[in-house]
Amino acid sequence: RQRRLVASWPAKNLSGPSGPLHCSPRITVIGPKLNSVHPHVQKLLGLQKVDLEVTSLTKDIDLLPEEEAKRKRRLDQLERAAIEAGAALQKAEVASRELDTAARDADAQINKLNERLNIVRNNAEYQATLFEIESVRKDRDTTQDEGLQILEALDGLKAAAAATKAAYESERTVFEGFLKEAEKMRGERADDIAAARKKRDASADGVPPDLLREYDGLYKTRENFAVAPIDGGYCQGCYNKVTPNDAARAMGSQSIVRCGSCQRILYHGA
Repeated sequence: RQRRLVASWPAKNLSGPSGPLHCSPRITVIGPKLNSVHPHVQKLLGLQKVDLEVTSLTKDIDLLPEEEAKRKRRLDQLERAAIEAGAALQKAEVASRELDTAARDADAQINKLNERLNIVRNNAEYQATLFEIESVRKDRDTTQDEGLQILEALDGLKAAAAATKAAYESERTVFEGFLKEAEKMRGERADDIAAARKKRDASADGVPPDLLREYDGLYKTRENFAVAPIDGGYCQGCYNKVTPNDAARAMGSQSIVRCGSCQRILYHGA
């Protein structure tokens, strides 16, 4: 739009001691004011300032759920490892006791068979008893060998069970400390966050819903910088050149201008 000057003079003639006073006309500028900002953009600038305050208060808190989930997964992994190691140790101990019992039973059976040799009545029965003794002895030796293998493995299984349990207990202590600190942080910032969000609601009041949704999307996707100034003909959000036409439109307050490169809402910097 064209800007024009309108001159006007006082309605009354004024005079002084030396005669009539010559008055200069008043100059009135009609047309859009240069270097002004669209009222909605002005409100968005204020809203962006408040949103940055909210972000600074909630940034760490917003990361807590993800961090908590990450730590909980690690804790669950260590717990499963401790349970599995404990179960392996328990299984080996049970097997060791069973094999020891089986070896003792075999020894007792061999003793009874040896006693039978003293009362057999013929050679055939004697030879059968000897064969049975040898068979039981072989089974006992196999059982004892298996028992020795398990006994040799027990020390390693005990060490693994102790280590995994200690790792789990240590991580659980750290996790519980994290939860307490997270809750403390939330409590300490609760009032400030509530006040900032109340201020945010007040700052957003009066912004058209469609424009507010556009701004919210840009704030999230443009690194908390939705409304950017034009400086030297460049968008200060993406540092790309703004077209002369868009730069001229941004100098007025008649329309909302967006950067053709990053879609940020633009205003003309001071």
